[in-house]
Amino acid sequence: MKDKKELLRQIMILLAEDDTTSADKLIQVFMDYIPEITSEEVTDVAQKLEDEKMFANAEQHSKIEQKVFQIIKEKIPVKNLSNFTAGHPINTFLQENVLIRELCHRANTLLETENSFTELYSDWTLIARQFADLDIHYLRKENQLFPFLEKRGFSHPSTIMWSIHDIIRKMARDFKTGVTGKNVTDAIKSLTLLSKEAEEMTVKEERILLPTAARLLTNEDWVALRQGEDEIGWLIAEPPKVWDIKISMDKYLKSDQARITAILNIINLFFKGAPVEDLQKQFEKELQGKITPAEFALAEQKMKDLGVDDVQFERQIEDLIRIFKKSLNKVSLNNLEEGHPLDTFIKENIAIKALLTELREKTNSIDLAIVDHEYWTEAYDKLWQVNTHYVRKENQLFPYLETKGFDKPSIVMWALHDDVRQLIKYYCSLLNDKNYSELFDTQELMFTVVEDMIFKEEKILWPTSLEMISENEWLEIRKGEDEIGYCLIERPAMWNPQWKHPSQNEKNNIESSMLQQQNITPIPFTPEGKSNSLVGGINLEVGAITPEQINLIFKHLPFDVTYVDEFNEVRYYNKGEDRVFPRSPGIIGRQVKYCHPPKSVHIVEKIVDAFKRGERDVANFWINFQHKFVYIQYFAVRDNAGNYKGVLEITYDAKTVRNLEGEQRLLDWE
Repeated sequence: MKDKKELLRQIMILLAEDDTTSADKLIQVFMDYIPEITSEEVTDVAQKLEDEKMFANAEQHSKIEQKVFQIIKEKIPVKNLSNFTAGHPINTFLQENVLIRELCHRANTLLETENSFTELYSDWTLIARQFADLDIHYLRKENQLFPFLEKRGFSHPSTIMWSIHDIIRKMARDFKTGVTGKNVTDAIKSLTLLSKEAEEMTVKEERILLPTAARLLTNEDWVALRQGEDEIGWLIAEPPKVWDIKISMDKYLKSDQARITAILNIINLFFKGAPVEDLQKQFEKELQGKITPAEFALAEQKMKDLGVDDVQFERQIEDLIRIFKKSLNKVSLNNLEEGHPLDTFIKENIAIKALLTELREKTNSIDLAIVDHEYWTEAYDKLWQVNTHYVRKENQLFPYLETKGFDKPSIVMWALHDDVRQLIKYYCSLLNDKNYSELFDTQELMFTVVEDMIFKEEKILWPTSLEMISENEWLEIRKGEDEIGYCLIERPAMWNPQWKHPSQNEKNNIESSMLQQQNITPIPFTPEGKSNSLVGGINLEVGAITPEQINLIFKHLPFDVTYVDEFNEVRYYNKGEDRVFPRSPGIIGRQVKYCHPPKSVHIVEKIVDAFKRGERDVANFWINFQHKFVYIQYFAVRDNAGNYKGVLEITYDAKTVRNLEGEQRLLDWE
């Protein structure tokens, strides 16, 4: 008798080779002689065959699954998953499976009832809509659960199960078409197949997928997975309750869970329409009118679990802050060392507020008949430096907060940054058009929005960041700041409290000294002796070059290159002299969705999804940006076998090329 795993492997290989006769014989042997097989054992066999590229296409996937379903249903013991509490993704999937099985039972009842299509047509119409909704259940598996399983080496569901999802989706569409067109024959045929496949999928989930996920994924994985579910939705009538009030960023902050719960309750009432004045009184009574920046940040991170989406939060954040503003006004940061990233941000805010004060004074005494256009043009050029302040937050600070579970700044604050940018651009256009009346009548709106952002930074973001981020991480943030630049202040000191004098440490900070080198003076080449550049070469598809040469090649390319791997993490960007869009080391290892403004991230995700599915290989864009004609290209990166390995982004200013005419065949360096 063969080992049960080897026997299952042979069955699946025979099915992949379309030898159903031999496979059926072995299936019967398995059913007769193998008492049971665990989900872990089935998972191991399936994943190894997947790695060996044994499965060819979706149709073959479905046939194999149908054949081995009897083994899955009868030989894999049922695992108790009831320990996953309400709100946990597994609990939600199980609740939905109950609804799916009820739907399949109603479908079978209709199929067995004579003349039901004509006499109970409304029931057929209803279940056609309900079967179409299965897409939500499958989407959450594909977009939330599968990526986490892939990171743990279990990619089989992403290929096999996803393929079967698509087959069920097509069956649901065919069924709906048959019902809508009142084609009883097509409707009955489609529903018979659909009901069977949908119910079998619930068994596969509960016998293999969910137990395997419970074994492979960590609690932090489940928390992250749960946070992303809201955007997709559920089959159950009510959204799942907030699962695990202790969120992942708790361990980086000092907090009292009872206080966080009370704050969340106040916030929940606010978004349900309770008056701010009433909630201020409740805040005074229940929490003595005190809230720390960290407590607000923790509550902020949980708002999606309260059913508050990012757009709603962005729209109402100013009114929400009013509840807690008296307490937050007392927050201050002191004794930061010069050059510390937060000290730099604070000094920039001082400069921004000074500029706004000056512009307000000028506005109050303005004479529209004699506007100093040159002064205001220069003033708005200075004000636009606020963008540099924001870019440094987005590329340097936010990535470190994301790794600790605090991604609200990346989502909500970035969107608010974009609002400020658009306002400044709008008022710049009024200035350029010399529409002075509207400019000076309304620009106070922009000044207020900029100041509101400063409040959020200094009263919430900076103190929370200081508590969450370690000294070593602040050092890494500082290293990448110079590449982006500063807002209205000179370049700060190179802060490094860990630096030692060479007399104390001979292996001193070579990297810091390299940062002092602002320019490289070209040295004439003299071919003396064998070049060291030939030593340690890496064999590429054609030729061999060293890591140093690879780095130099990318550094000297006349365009920006960014590489995102198959797990959507940024792995590389080249450090050219004049990048179109700022980059800093903080984005390395960061999820690509956090590297783009919230208003455009859905486009990036659509591209990546199409690349992963193999539907597209290239996406092109061109935009006018800061006096440049920017050409942006995305390329799917695939290995020789066609497996998706990431995205390559190429960006450059095509203005010069776009304006070329005629020909230049001779060298002209004049």
